[in-house]
Amino acid sequence: KIDLGPVFNVDPQKRLAYAGGGAGSNAVFAPTERELVFDIDMTDYDDVRSCCSSANICNKCWPLMTVAIKVVNQGLRDDFGFKHLLWVYSGRRGIHCWVCDKRARQLSNEGRAAVAE
Repeated sequence: KIDLGPVFNVDPQKRLAYAGGGAGSNAVFAPTERELVFDIDMTDYDDVRSCCSSANICNKCWPLMTVAIKVVNQGLRDDFGFKHLLWVYSGRRGIHCWVCDKRARQLSNEGRAAVAE
């Protein structure tokens, strides 16, 4: 079994005791590390595709995804210094890039937004 998801500051099985801090408690159930995942869908390219639309994908569509992978991959490596990237076909209409560097998992909300922009 492989469990994916955030790392929390307390045991997730005890999350209800920490939800909202509780009366007189300063403890809050919150993630300390989260996955950084980019989702690139073929539907993002509907305005430039002439062969298909929506979730339909053909062999003519994949060069668009290949270019997207190359651009995002180079940006994440060169601009942000990430080294461990896992590209996965999402099984439907696109691909996911999982950034597996520890530094990526520890980004704040502001840091995650800066990388995404």
